[in-house]
Amino acid sequence: MTHTFDEIKNAVDKCVLRPNTPKDNLFDIGTRGFYENPFTEVFAYIISSKSHYRHRNEFIKSFLESIAILSEEVIESFLLDIKILTQHTTLKGNYIDLLIYNSKYILVFENKVEHWLANPIDDYEMDIKSRYSHLIPHFFVLSYNPVDTPKPWTNVVIGDSFASIKSNLSEEFKDKWDFFVEDFINHYIPATSKLMTKDEFEFYANNFSKIAAANNQVNQFISEVVDKVKALFPIDTIKRTAQHSAWGDDTTKAVRLYPFDTNDNVVLVFRGDGKFSVTIYYYQNPQTHLPKLHELVGHTDYKNWKEGSVSCFTRLDDKEFDTVEKLVDECANQLTTMIKYYG
Repeated sequence: MTHTFDEIKNAVDKCVLRPNTPKDNLFDIGTRGFYENPFTEVFAYIISSKSHYRHRNEFIKSFLESIAILSEEVIESFLLDIKILTQHTTLKGNYIDLLIYNSKYILVFENKVEHWLANPIDDYEMDIKSRYSHLIPHFFVLSYNPVDTPKPWTNVVIGDSFASIKSNLSEEFKDKWDFFVEDFINHYIPATSKLMTKDEFEFYANNFSKIAAANNQVNQFISEVVDKVKALFPIDTIKRTAQHSAWGDDTTKAVRLYPFDTNDNVVLVFRGDGKFSVTIYYYQNPQTHLPKLHELVGHTDYKNWKEGSVSCFTRLDDKEFDTVEKLVDECANQLTTMIKYYG
């Protein structure tokens, strides 16, 4: 069934969106939702032997049980003997986010948010198999959303695992660590919407096809914005693009534009609040290139966002755009800057 633009507009205009009123959470402070390094360090502390969390063993057991491929023997072994290492450096200088190991097994975790899996996982596997050859390895990608993983890696969705942990933990709160872990778990479990009211349910039932059509038009809109950027450059300047259905939350969308056959890219961000933004990824080591690159993208408009060995820059909170024209101009400007930098 097809609908005219006016039909879609009328249906959308009648739609009353519920305000998003999330419960206060300690881990909402100073973050942009799910971010890899802080998640890894907090998670590692909770399950480590130095943790002061009273229900640590229950947490570990529930987490490992949520990973279907782990046998009961493996799980039980980690309840008796567990060692934790974050940011393990391979012999080639790459970083593995998290190792959980004991005298028999080693669990290797790479954490991902919305990014594609572009890490040197072959190096990770060779390093673990050579330096921990006496241990039986299992390889996992921890992610906020499901991602495709090559064998022998297995995807573990954080929200699913944490929901399982939450259902098994005691709800007795006796000290600060009980509250700390509760907030940590809740921060990474996607919020469950309340049931619709009768009027809301009937509205969506009666207008479903129009809303589905509107969603398709949103994707078309994003594609046309990308085309506007491409039109400012010679043909084939943009080697490839990659669209993300969510970028930090369920309502924000993003598209990466790659001017080379490398992973360096500029991202168009379509925020759920109606604003537009730009994020930039230079695959240059921040330890040696960050000051120069920050000056290049603009100190007054961008902040550095730590992304391991990548130099990443996000638009300052008060510097987002309110028009597509400004978004397109800035994206083209940063692509031109990137091309000149590597040129």
